[in-house]
Amino acid sequence: MFLPPLLEGARMTLALTAAAFLLSIAVGLVVCLCKMSKVAALSRAATFYIEVIRGTPLLLQLFYIYYALPDVGIRLPAFGAGVAGLTLNFGAYLAELFRAGIQSIPRGQLEAARSTGLSPREALRHVVLPQALRVIFPALANYALVMVKESSLVAVLSVRELMRAGELLASATFQTMKVYTLVG
Repeated sequence: MFLPPLLEGARMTLALTAAAFLLSIAVGLVVCLCKMSKVAALSRAATFYIEVIRGTPLLLQLFYIYYALPDVGIRLPAFGAGVAGLTLNFGAYLAELFRAGIQSIPRGQLEAARSTGLSPREALRHVVLPQALRVIFPALANYALVMVKESSLVAVLSVRELMRAGELLASATFQTMKVYTLVG
């Protein structure tokens, strides 16, 4: 009785998390490279994005994307708004994680790669980023787990993820202890 709706909610949670996490890696890497850019406008824009996103609650960002953007003609379905909100939020955090990982690699590694004839872009891609990935992988995995937990906030957009499925099931059966224990 409890398992089918909770499994459907878990499936939705995993789909939401997987989509948002993959997109947030891409956003985080682009924002990181912009922040580290020597082009002042790119660096300032990336810094502004990171500071605004990290300085506001994820719930507010989700509300803004789902409820405020339609006022300017941008309408997203609940699932899409949830993915967008999680992506933008975690992209800002991952940008700082990637920046720290890249800056942790000794400058000599980049100089050695450049002395072999690699362009700055090739040196970053083939020498610095693989080493940085090893450094940041544990924290990246931690962010993935945090995103699974934070995805419960998307329930406020009526996405029937695990927490929302549990909430609906608990209100229908009045067996809150059992349902929320299963959700946990």
